[in-house]
Amino acid sequence: MVKELKISQKKELAKYIFLTEKGITQKELAKKAEISLVTANKWVKEWEHLRLNLLQTREERHISTLVQLSKLDEEIAKVGYPDSKQADIRRKLTADLEALEQEASIRDVAEVGKRLLSWLRPINTDHASLVGAIINEFIKHLLSGK
Repeated sequence: MVKELKISQKKELAKYIFLTEKGITQKELAKKAEISLVTANKWVKEWEHLRLNLLQTREERHISTLVQLSKLDEEIAKVGYPDSKQADIRRKLTADLEALEQEASIRDVAEVGKRLLSWLRPINTDHASLVGAIINEFIKHLLSGK
């Protein structure tokens, strides 16, 4: 079992759950994040506007960054060399691409977990429940930084 998470870690977990699990109730959120219903209600009020900006998947972010880099390269090609601002943007976009190719984020782990559970539930609900609990514990472990 994972040690108790700090309040800031619980808030990040709750935020992730809130943004990624469609239709989750505040009661369900409170249970999953191991927080009170009052706390869940307070935090959800802070995050309601964030649901409008759906979280991009890693693949979508990768494609978006590549498109931006391509457009920048087209602008640079018109002149033949980048100005200092373009060079800075290019370095940042390249760094973003490298970061996307590195270790999976907690969001990526959770997304794979959700996809696995979606596949497993119709096959065996008991196994899906067990795997879901294991995935939640693993995400808590990642959030704890240990």
